[in-house]
Amino acid sequence: VYNIYERGVPDLGINLKDKAYSYIKEKIVNCEYMPGQVLVEAELMKSLNASRTHIREALNKLEQEHLVRIMPKRGVFVCDLTMSDVNQVFEVRELIEPYIIERYGHTLSKQALQRQCAKIKSQSGDADEREQYKNDDDLHKMLLSASGNSYMASIMDTIYTQNHRFRIISGSILESRLAETQREHLAICNHMLDGDFAKASQAMRAHLQNSKHATIDAMISGNTVPVGLSYIG
Repeated sequence: VYNIYERGVPDLGINLKDKAYSYIKEKIVNCEYMPGQVLVEAELMKSLNASRTHIREALNKLEQEHLVRIMPKRGVFVCDLTMSDVNQVFEVRELIEPYIIERYGHTLSKQALQRQCAKIKSQSGDADEREQYKNDDDLHKMLLSASGNSYMASIMDTIYTQNHRFRIISGSILESRLAETQREHLAICNHMLDGDFAKASQAMRAHLQNSKHATIDAMISGNTVPVGLSYIG
């Protein structure tokens, strides 16, 4: 699973294609390469000291992940983020994440849930922005791991990558949404600790719907400059 927290040029020990892939993906995911931006092969080759073949192999892989569009005779473009993307990403999340809780939630240990619940409770408005986002991300990925389904994990890796782009491109932190997200996550965890996985599933679905609406509102408001992580769940 791609780790959005490991920043910088990857270790030189890995092969150049993988180095190029990881470097370009990080830039796209964190919106250092903005939606719609043209990626110039020659500049990427110079930045990474890599051959055209390695860069093109990396770009082909990123196209499969819906992060770039390769248009013959026109160039390579970072994929835009549209309302259609928001709807599609959250449609997948609403189909998979509540299902995982109801079907596989019982396989998670109470200790793991209690630890995650404690992390969420300890969050405050003064906490580090990235740490708050990481706690959110950890909860969703912990629940996903309960399925043990590698195909589902692969799909959700792509989904979470796009969701991270939504957060950044939407602009600064939405303080009200931060507090709401904390309450929603605690409700999900508490229902699971009580062994009521049907209610936990319903709570997850409500959380995702609220997150979707917050994402759409942020995009409509015109907050399209990545000045920080938008905490929208």
